[in-house]
Amino acid sequence: MRINFEKIHKNDITILKVFNHKIRCSTLDKIMPPITYLGSLTFAVIFCLSTLIINNEILHQFSISTIISLAFGASITQIIKKKANRTRPFLLLEDLYIKKIGIDDYSFPSGHTCAAFSIATMSGLYFPFVGIYVFMLSALVGISRMYLGVHYPTDVAIGMIIGTISSFITFNLI
Repeated sequence: MRINFEKIHKNDITILKVFNHKIRCSTLDKIMPPITYLGSLTFAVIFCLSTLIINNEILHQFSISTIISLAFGASITQIIKKKANRTRPFLLLEDLYIKKIGIDDYSFPSGHTCAAFSIATMSGLYFPFVGIYVFMLSALVGISRMYLGVHYPTDVAIGMIIGTISSFITFNLI
């Protein structure tokens, strides 16, 4: 079985344009940039430090597990980014709406989505009652990356998978 990368890329562009063009509105133009930063390094550090300093054994263990998962997922993401060297969509596609946000050089996979799903998965494993809410918020981070024109759907999907798996592995090893 041979993977047809050209077909995948065409589908990627089609789906990207749905999120980047079809759902575009002034409300989303205002809320997507802040949502995208929920997957940023700054947010992850503040989140983990906040839970770490609270004097609660479960939150302390949760914080340590989340830090390990984030580091694990980020390492895998950065290795793949350097190997894949996938150019960001807004640099290749002329008709994308883009919002200038801080980004690194490569698109594949999405580090913001990886971080968001790493935090969400660990949150759901430790605190199942928040699971659905944190996963919906993490999905919005991934959607925001496409809405802002900085990632293809496959970038987001692989980031989601890496973040989720890194948390499951961490949770089961600690």
